[in-house]
Amino acid sequence: MRKFLSLMLLASLGAHAQQTSVLFLGNSYTSVNDLPNTFRQLALSLGETVNVGMHAPGGYMLEDHSSDVNAVNLIASQPWDFVVLQEQSQQGAFPNTGTSMGPSAAQLAQLIEANNECAWPVFYMTWGRENGDAQSCVNYPFMCTYASMQQALRDNYVNIAVENDAYAAPVGMAWKQVRDDYPAIDLYQADGSHPNVEGTYLAACVFYCTLFKQPCTGATFTASLPAATAAILQNVASATVLDSLDTWNLNVANGTDASFMVVDDPWSNDVTCHHPGQGTHAWTCSNGQTSTDSNPMFSFDSLGIFLITHVYADPCGNSDTATWYVEAVTIGIAEEAQQGSCTVQAIGTSMVEVFGIGDMELWIGDPQGRTLLTQRLTADHAQVPCPSGFRLWRIRDRLGNAWSGKVVVP
Repeated sequence: MRKFLSLMLLASLGAHAQQTSVLFLGNSYTSVNDLPNTFRQLALSLGETVNVGMHAPGGYMLEDHSSDVNAVNLIASQPWDFVVLQEQSQQGAFPNTGTSMGPSAAQLAQLIEANNECAWPVFYMTWGRENGDAQSCVNYPFMCTYASMQQALRDNYVNIAVENDAYAAPVGMAWKQVRDDYPAIDLYQADGSHPNVEGTYLAACVFYCTLFKQPCTGATFTASLPAATAAILQNVASATVLDSLDTWNLNVANGTDASFMVVDDPWSNDVTCHHPGQGTHAWTCSNGQTSTDSNPMFSFDSLGIFLITHVYADPCGNSDTATWYVEAVTIGIAEEAQQGSCTVQAIGTSMVEVFGIGDMELWIGDPQGRTLLTQRLTADHAQVPCPSGFRLWRIRDRLGNAWSGKVVVP
C-alpha cells in the first residue's frame, strides 16, 4: 500500500540580492530527512541563498506528478530556476519501454519550460536498494543485486536527461562511490531503501554541485554529522559531479531551442510554422519570404523543395537555429489520388515499415534535411532499420511521383 504524504515547503532568506529557486517533485526519497531544506542550508553555508519548494507524496511516480493539480500548480507558481524530478525508486530502473517514465518526464519538462523558458529540469538519479530489489527480481533479474540495479538507474536517468535537454543529478553514482570506498559510512535506513541522514546529506551535496557547478567542500553546515564524515561526503559529491559534467548533461543550455512544428494545409501549398518561445524570431524561406512572428505562414506559388530557417533568441541569452525542408507539389485530383499510396510508420525501436507500390526509392533524413539513409525497395512494403528520433521521409517511384511526410521513431 502506498502512503501518501503531500508536503510543500517554501523557505527563503532575503539577505542576498541573488536568489536561486528550486522546486523538488518526488516522493519519500525526497521528503525523508527534508532533502530540500538540507540542500538549502548547505547552500547557505557556502554563500548561496536558495528558495525551495517541495511536493513529495509517498510512492509517487513522475506520471502521478504530471497529472497532479498540486504539482502542476506549483510548477506554475513562480519562475523556478530549477525543477527537480524524481521517479519512484523501482520505476526509475525498469526498462523505459515498460514504464511511463519517458512520456511523463517529457510532459513535465514541457510544463516547466512553458512556465519559464530559462528553467532547467533536473532528474534526480536515485540509488539501488542495499541488497537489490527482491520484489522486482523475478520479472527483472538485473534488479536482484545492488550493482546491476544501480547501473540501470544510471543509464535511464542519463538518457532521460539527454532526451529532455535537462540535467542529471548523479546522486546514485555518488552513493555507489561511498559504498565502494567508504563502506563504514552507512547511507541507508534499516529498510535498505530510504536514506538515513548521511544519505540525505550526500544527496544535498550532489544537488549543490550539480546546480551551481561548484564544489561543496568546506561547507560549514553538516546536518549534525561528524565533521570527518561530512567532509568525505562533500568530497565524493564534488568529484562525482564535477569530473563528469558532460556525462550528466550539465553543459546543456537552458532556454528553448529553435526547433519548430510545421503544419501544412492539405488544400493548398501553405504551411504554418509554430514555435512556443517568447523571445525574438527571425524566419527566412528560400523563396524570399521572411517573418518575425512566432507562428508565421509561408505560401508557395511554384513547385519544388524549399528551406525554412528559424533563428531564435530566447530570454536567457541563448540563440539557436533550426531548419525544415518543405516540398510544394501539384494540388488537384491527381495529387489527391496519390494520398495514402505510400507512407512510412514506426513499428518499434529504430525500425520503420514502408508501404508503397514497389520499385521505389526511400529517403529518410533529419529535421535539418540531412540524409540518414536511402534505399531502393522492390516490394509493396518493407521493414527498414532507421535511426531513432523525429524523421522526414520521401518516396519516389520510377515515374518520378513523390510522397513525403514525418515519422517519430522510438
